[in-house]
This record gives sequence, C-alpha cells and structure tokens, in this order.
Amino acid sequence: MATRGALAAAGAKTLRPRPVERPERPSSPDLGVLDRRQVVARARRRQARVLTALAAALVAGPLTLASLGHAFVAAQQVRSDSLQAQIAQALQVQQDYQLQKAELVAPTRILAIAETRLHMVTPSAVTYLRPVNPGETVAQAHEASTAAPPLRHGARRGAGGDGSSSGSTTASPPAP
Repeated sequence: MATRGALAAAGAKTLRPRPVERPERPSSPDLGVLDRRQVVARARRRQARVLTALAAALVAGPLTLASLGHAFVAAQQVRSDSLQAQIAQALQVQQDYQLQKAELVAPTRILAIAETRLHMVTPSAVTYLRPVNPGETVAQAHEASTAAPPLRHGARRGAGGDGSSSGSTTASPPAP
C-alpha cells in the first residue's frame, strides 16, 4: 500500500480543501440618529408609492372590467349570429315542407291518383243530401228551461209569460 509520502514523492497532488472567500464586512454599521425631516421624507415617499399603486389599480381595474365586458358581448354576438343562421336554415326547410305539402294535397294530383292508381271514375251526377234537424240539443233544452221559471201548482201564467199573473189569482186544479 502506498503512503502519502510515497504519493507525494511520485508527484501526485494531495487533496486539501480550498478556503472559501468571504466578502469583507464593515467593521461597524453606520448607525445614527434620524432627525424628524428624514422620518417625514421616508413616510412621504412610502405614501407616494402606495398612492401610485392605488391609482394604477383604480385605472387598470375598470379598464380590465371594460375589456372583459367587451369580450363577453362579442362572444354573445357570435352566438346570436350562429342562432340567426340556424333559424334562417330552419325557416327555409319549413318553407320547403309547406311547398311539398301543398303539392301533395293539390286536388288535381289527388284526382289523377284516384283515376290512375285506384281506377276510380268521376260520377256523372252528384246528389247532395239535406241535413236533418234531429231536434233541440241538450244545451238548447237547458236554456229553455232556465229562461222560464217553473210553474207552481195552481198558478197561472199571466200575459207577461214570466209566471206572474196580471190579475187576481185563483187556484184552479191541474188539467187532466
């Protein structure tokens, strides 16, 4: 095993830690008593910095809000334009369907299909039936019964037709 002396004799360098260079410190800090003017000047500078920062925030804040509002309005306008385009397209499709419907229910088309596909023929004469009046409806009967009050037993209708008599009333037995 080789010793340090043998390695040193052979020309090898020995490993030693290098000293760390440190900056020189002043021997004593520069301390002194501050007079009132210096304290007031520092306070004013600090106050000026705070006011400048506050003024910058008061200017930048509303500008930022305005730009955000503008971006929101622009986004809503793009959405509105897109919806308007969809509405226009839907209206065009609806008009196309209405045109197709009008063509499909056209009397000439229906007549042509009836004659060609269904082998129907046009009649030589057409007979129309008159509607029959089956009598008064339930609603009409109800109105008629509520318009004239019911007759009491033994009362006669007067000339007014409202159940009151115009002269003296005498009780008469009901007619059989």
